Amino acid sequence: MTTIGIINENGGMTLDLSDVEKNLSILAQAVPEEARKGLWDAGTALKLDADNEPPRTPHREGHLRGNFEINPVQKTDVVGVEVVYKQPYAARWHEAEGDIDPETGGKVHWSEMGVGPKYIETKMVRHMKKYFGIVAYAIRRRLGS
Repeated sequence: MTTIGIINENGGMTLDLSDVEKNLSILAQAVPEEARKGLWDAGTALKLDADNEPPRTPHREGHLRGNFEINPVQKTDVVGVEVVYKQPYAARWHEAEGDIDPETGGKVHWSEMGVGPKYIETKMVRHMKKYFGIVAYAIRRRLGS
C-alpha cells in the first residue's frame, strides 16, 4: 500500500492522502515521476502558504523563511516530500502554545504581526484539498486527462 503525503519532520506533520488513496496510489505507482513532481509542487505550495498566510512562519536571528529545504521522501510505503525549515528553533516555535517556547518555557517574542505557532499545520488542514489537487493534477497531466 502506498501512502502519498507531505511530511515535515521538524513539525512532525504528515499530510496523508488515505482518503483518496485508492485512486491516487494506483496512479502514483503507474507514474511515480509525476507523483513525485506533484508532491514537490505541493510541498512548495505549502511552504509559500506557511510564509504568507497567518499564522506565518516566524524568524529570529537569521531568516527562517529563507533557510529551508524541500526534499523528496521515498520509504517502503511512503512517497512524499519534506518541507524543512533549518533554523534550530523552527520545530520548537511551531509547537509553541501561544507565546510560550516549549523547550525553555520562556516567552516567544514573535518577530512581527501575523506570525505564530502551527504555521505549517494550520495550512495543511486549511488547504488539504489544494495539495491533493496539485498531486492529482501532475498525475492527470501525464495521463493526458
